[in-house]
Amino acid sequence: MRLLVTGAAGGLGRAFLDQVPGHHDVEAFTHDELDVADHHAVMRAVLATKPEAVLNLAAMTDVDGCESRREEAYAGNTIGPWNLALAARRAGAMLLHVSTDYVFDGGKAEPYDELDRPAPISVYGRSKLGGEERVREVLPEHFVVRTSYVFGAGDDYVSKAVDKLANAEPAAAVADCTGSPTFVRHLAAALAPLVLTQRFGTYHVAGPEPASRHELLARIKSLAGLPGELTEQRVGDLNLPAPRPRNSALTSLFLAETGVAPLPPLDVAIKELMDGRDD
Repeated sequence: MRLLVTGAAGGLGRAFLDQVPGHHDVEAFTHDELDVADHHAVMRAVLATKPEAVLNLAAMTDVDGCESRREEAYAGNTIGPWNLALAARRAGAMLLHVSTDYVFDGGKAEPYDELDRPAPISVYGRSKLGGEERVREVLPEHFVVRTSYVFGAGDDYVSKAVDKLANAEPAAAVADCTGSPTFVRHLAAALAPLVLTQRFGTYHVAGPEPASRHELLARIKSLAGLPGELTEQRVGDLNLPAPRPRNSALTSLFLAETGVAPLPPLDVAIKELMDGRDD
């Protein structure tokens, strides 16, 4: 299949390109090469590439930065997916767009499924929900993939904290917000198989075990024997610009019906993460 990938320099983009099967013909663009907020540039790139599927892995993921740079947030997270959907429709291509657990407000006690009503509480969440809505309005042949607490790309919060703990330095993480920790390589490996099903719609694709970032790091520290000290934080004590949902864990009602395998258990993800650090 001929694929066009945006956000190629991001953590998920790098993980996808590192393991996408070789029989796919992939044209990948970094943000510098293709700003998805530029409608005309997107049209030119997509129509020239003639992809069968577009995978939008580009996003502004700085949750706090979105609060102060709203125009940039909506450009990357709402206008960009809209442009890609319009271009994919013109090219006769499918579109897979990656979204977030932060479209939910965190008030549910159990993990959110695809039929729960979004109610974002931050600019980041609102801008990502806007991208979902534009994609659904424009292009029936779409996949919206919501995921949660992605880690393991090297430049995310968890990866940086693991570096500190491995070097016997102290690290801290929020203990009173729960998501679904998702190993970036496991998420990346699920994307092409989902596209190949052509069973369009919205899917939650995330790690199977709800946990806070503190719980995740405590598990990594224990399993890997990391020497650094880990302490708990409370989100209300951090004075963060953007509010966080207290529970944004995800579950799926529909992924199993596609035949795409659920993501592996968290202990498997941790082992692969630490094995990768030894390479």
